[in-house]
Amino acid sequence: MYRLFIALFVVVSMTSPSQELNATLTWHQKVAEPPGHHAFTDLVRFKGYYYLCNRVGSGHVSMDGVIEIRRSTDMKVWEDCGTIKTLGDDRDPHFAATEDRLYLFFGVWDTLHGTGNTPPERHNVRSHMASTEDGTTWSAVQGLYEPGWWLWRVRMIDDMFYSVAYTALRPVPEFRESRLLRSPDGIQWELVSTITRDFMAGEADLWRRDKESFAVLSRTGGSEPARLFSSDASLRVWENVPMNAMVHSPVVAFWYDHIFVAGRGEVDGKHVTKLWELHGVELRELMVLPSGGDNAYPGLIPVPESLEKGDPRLYISWYSQTDADTGEKEPNGGAGVYVGEITLTHGQSE
Repeated sequence: MYRLFIALFVVVSMTSPSQELNATLTWHQKVAEPPGHHAFTDLVRFKGYYYLCNRVGSGHVSMDGVIEIRRSTDMKVWEDCGTIKTLGDDRDPHFAATEDRLYLFFGVWDTLHGTGNTPPERHNVRSHMASTEDGTTWSAVQGLYEPGWWLWRVRMIDDMFYSVAYTALRPVPEFRESRLLRSPDGIQWELVSTITRDFMAGEADLWRRDKESFAVLSRTGGSEPARLFSSDASLRVWENVPMNAMVHSPVVAFWYDHIFVAGRGEVDGKHVTKLWELHGVELRELMVLPSGGDNAYPGLIPVPESLEKGDPRLYISWYSQTDADTGEKEPNGGAGVYVGEITLTHGQSE
């Protein structure tokens, strides 16, 4: 473990910046607002449009969740371009895109019917997918992999789809397993390796740098710090080190050699949406977004023009149960979805 920790620190630090960054939320706006609980967001750019997805239901764990999809050319004026609905609770949508096709992956929590007159209960999750070529005409929904496994976020690596899937059974088992899955088409998935059976790991994001692959895994519930997992090119054996912050619903984005992580963090024991920069195995907090109550599950992408001009900027989406402008709690347990732009400036040299 010590050898891998040193190797992991060196590999990631070689790509770390020599100057610290300061972050400012340049602008933000509410895209979806109550009535309803609008939550669990993601962002992607595809064929000249920015796409935003989120779940909406009557509550955080209501069984009536559906997926809303919008698009925009400038991140400010949005048009509806799809609604995905199955018979279960559709939630936690995430995008993956190839040059020709946009994919939407999400979990469907099905219903367990009791005996007699007992009301139905929440049962297991199975991951599903729909896709589009033009951004508005969506394919039929297809089930993925095995019931009871959640492909929480899907990433394209070397023209293949990859996902860190975790056990999603009811009742919650004594331990959860996280698996690395791979697919050539986003539909047929195969097991590559088991990442961990410890830690009650859940939501994760995955990336590759040079010949090593990395994953940030959050612990389900509680305030235990996230863990950074690493594997060599074989993707067969994974080791990990604890990080220095709790990160729920993690999303990773890059601006050249800078590695950014956004997700749910804590301030004084309360949940907020945060942005960090990854330095080696440490997370350096950059900012707390205006958020409170039930919140986070962000999407995060670099602003394309900033890559050309050399001024680091990020687009981010998130949800919050408190209004980002007033700080007031949304009525009737509702939540709103926000998008915004983060400008990053260099501070003092390290």
